[in-house]
Amino acid sequence: MITTQITIKGSTIRHMLQKSLQQKAEELEITGTMKVDKDHSITLVATGNKDDLERYIAWCAAAATEHGVAVTETRNLGFKAFYNFSLT
Repeated sequence: MITTQITIKGSTIRHMLQKSLQQKAEELEITGTMKVDKDHSITLVATGNKDDLERYIAWCAAAATEHGVAVTETRNLGFKAFYNFSLT
């Protein structure tokens, strides 16, 4: 299991995108957190197996583009264990 931080930025982050990010994470059995920052960016901290995380990151990039925003950064973190995927 590995943990990755994914940052999504854009001028308008819609609630529909947030819900989709959470649903896809749960579908792939990825756990972690999602935080919407004051600058309207989304920071995801996601833990899962390597293949599922790679699929999730690719899916996030495509979904972000569809919503007019973009994944601006991904970086590996030290492993963090979570029980589910939640909004913080």
